[in-house]
Amino acid sequence: MPFTVHGDMFHIYNVPHFFSHGEWNAYEIAVEKYITYYPPFAMIFFAFVQLIFRLLFHDFEEFTHTLGFLGEKALYESEHLYLSLFLMKLPYLVFDCLLILTCWKMLPGCKRKHDFMVFWAVNPIVIYSAYMFGQFDIIPSFFVILSCYFSLQKGKGHYACLSLAAGCLFKLFPIVFLPVVLLISSRNMKDFVRLSFYGIIPILFFYGIFYLVSGEAVFKLLSIVSDISRAKFSFDMKLLIFRICQAVIYFLICFHAFFYREKLNYTLLIQYFLAVCIALLWEVNLPATHYFIWIIPLIILYIQEHPEWKKPLYFLMLIIFLAGLKPRTGTLGIFAPINPELFLSFPSLKDVTGFLFDQKTYDIIIGLLFKGITGIWALVILKNLYYTSNKPVAAIREVFKRNNPLQQKKI
Repeated sequence: MPFTVHGDMFHIYNVPHFFSHGEWNAYEIAVEKYITYYPPFAMIFFAFVQLIFRLLFHDFEEFTHTLGFLGEKALYESEHLYLSLFLMKLPYLVFDCLLILTCWKMLPGCKRKHDFMVFWAVNPIVIYSAYMFGQFDIIPSFFVILSCYFSLQKGKGHYACLSLAAGCLFKLFPIVFLPVVLLISSRNMKDFVRLSFYGIIPILFFYGIFYLVSGEAVFKLLSIVSDISRAKFSFDMKLLIFRICQAVIYFLICFHAFFYREKLNYTLLIQYFLAVCIALLWEVNLPATHYFIWIIPLIILYIQEHPEWKKPLYFLMLIIFLAGLKPRTGTLGIFAPINPELFLSFPSLKDVTGFLFDQKTYDIIIGLLFKGITGIWALVILKNLYYTSNKPVAAIREVFKRNNPLQQKKI
C-alpha cells in the first residue's frame, strides 16, 4: 500500500542507505545518531534492495537519500513518496509468497491449501504489519516456517538450522526455536553438535564481520534487549509464576520432541512451534502489533487441523488491535501520506479508551485477556501432545525402557 506508512519504515531504510553507499561502519553511524538498528542481514538486505532499485528508479534514490535529513512531515510532501513506499514494501511480497508456498508443502490436499491461502491473504494483522505499518517481521517469520518444513525432511536438518540462523540475523526471536529443531533433527550427540554449528556459526560470523568495522556499536540492539530483560527480572511472586509457566511450556515441548521425534509429523511439529511462540509472545509489549505476525502463519496452519479454534483466533486478533492501536501514527495517522494534517489530527484508540475508561485498568484487562486466551491455547496443545495424540506418553515410556541399561539387564 503506497498510501500508508509508519515512521519505522523510514528507519528501516535509513541506516542501510549509508551502507549501500560504501559507509561500512553504518552501525557506528546509527549509534552516533542515537538510534539502534536491526541485526546484520537486515542491514545487508535493505542496502541491497536500495542498490537494485536506485539503478532502476532515480526518484527512489533521491527519496531514500533524504531519510536521514528530513522529518516525517517533510517526507510526506515529497513528490516521490508513493513510488518509494511501493518499492519499499515490494520485497515483503516476495517473502509473503515464499511463506505461502512453504506452508503449502506442509499441508495435504488442495482444500487445506486453499483455506490457508484465504486466511492468510485477508488476515488483518498481516496486512497491517507488513503492507500498512511497513515492518519487516514477515521476513524472519518466513525463515521460521522454512525451518519447520526442513525439520522433518530427511537429511535436511542442517537447512532447518541455517534457516533459523538467517531469521535471527534479521530479528532475534527465531533463535528460541533452535533447541526444538536440534532435538528433532539430531540422531545422536555428534549430530546435535554438528547441527548446532549450522545454527550458531553464521550468526557469530556476520556479527564478527560487522564488529571488525563498527566495533561494539553492532551489539547495541543486543545490549538494549539485555537491559530490558534485566529490568523485567524480579522476584515478584506473580512475575516468578509467569516465568515458571514459560519455562514449563518450553521444557514440555522439548521433552516431547526428543522422545517422540521418530514418529513426528507436521501436525505435531506445528503444535511445538506454536506453543513455543505463544510463550515467547508473552514477553512482547501488546502495543507492538507487528510482532504478532510471528505467530499468525503457525495459528493458521494449526486451525487447518483444529477448525474449532477459528473463533478464538478472531477474538485474539481483536484483542491485539485493541491493545496495539495506541499512537496516532499507528491508527488513522498511518494514512498520513494522503493528507498528513487531516489523518494525524484524528484521535488514536488510546485517546478514546483513555477518555472512556481508566487507561491503566484498560491495559491490564486487555493484557490479561491476551494471556488468558493464549495460555488456554498452550494448555490445549500440551493436552493434545501428552494425552490425545497417539498416546505419546506410552511411546515415551517405551523409548525410555529401550534406552535404559537397567531395564535391559532385567530383560
